[in-house]
Amino acid sequence: MNVAAVLFRQAPDLEGIYARLSQLPGLGEVALTRQYVRVDTPVGVVHVQAFNAQWPDDDPESLAELGGTSAGLYPGALMRAGDQNAVWKPAELCVRVHRSFLHLAVAEATGSALAQTEQLERLSIAFLADPEALCTFFPAGEALRDGNIMGHIRASAEDQEALPMQIWINGRLADAGMGTHVADVIGLRQIGLPDAEAVFPADLADVSPYEVLGFLFDVAHHLAREGGELEDGVIYEGPGGLRWRAGLKADAQITPARTVTRWIPLSPEASGASQTVSLS
Repeated sequence: MNVAAVLFRQAPDLEGIYARLSQLPGLGEVALTRQYVRVDTPVGVVHVQAFNAQWPDDDPESLAELGGTSAGLYPGALMRAGDQNAVWKPAELCVRVHRSFLHLAVAEATGSALAQTEQLERLSIAFLADPEALCTFFPAGEALRDGNIMGHIRASAEDQEALPMQIWINGRLADAGMGTHVADVIGLRQIGLPDAEAVFPADLADVSPYEVLGFLFDVAHHLAREGGELEDGVIYEGPGGLRWRAGLKADAQITPARTVTRWIPLSPEASGASQTVSLS
């Protein structure tokens, strides 16, 4: 299940949700039920429901009712999204001031994970025109975005013929201690890929942590475009002129606890003997 949310000061009621969705082109039947609005979309059936409460960030039971870990919903996701706000600085303010939210979930999927995520983005943007709306929240990617920043990311991605992944996905950096850094990308399940991290020495020559983070996004983009799956031990050309080896089904170093693909840099001696995949 793919899930998105829209944070509000005061969310619309079901009739208001129905009225707004009924105006959107490109949708099938829009039906009002007692608990949610049911929308037929090109990628499946989406349920949209209003909650007059803050996102249940520290309530696993409520998160389970909204989709749970199978939808990438983990406790603390909203708080972390507010803290990791390099893409959009007002994110932290939205966490504090929102008082209600809309929950959008793909209940019956017919399209790919990427197509579902893009449809949820499109539906959520329609609600951002409401003066009480604050931003869209992609909980699986711990990403808070408003319509303006989503538009900028999409425009930049189109110029580069790339996917606008930073709308739905966050990149994070952490000090793992013992002279080691971790770069982490969360939310890739929304486009059908496992999350990824890279573990590397803090003093890795001529390589900044942001270059490593960019490498993780580049690999994700390559896989999303080309299809297929990584094999354990596959080696890609990466930052620093080094080759980076993938280990599948590793335990994530950064919260939340989940399984990721872990990349580590090889020494020049070790990397020179193996065939590598180039991203260029």
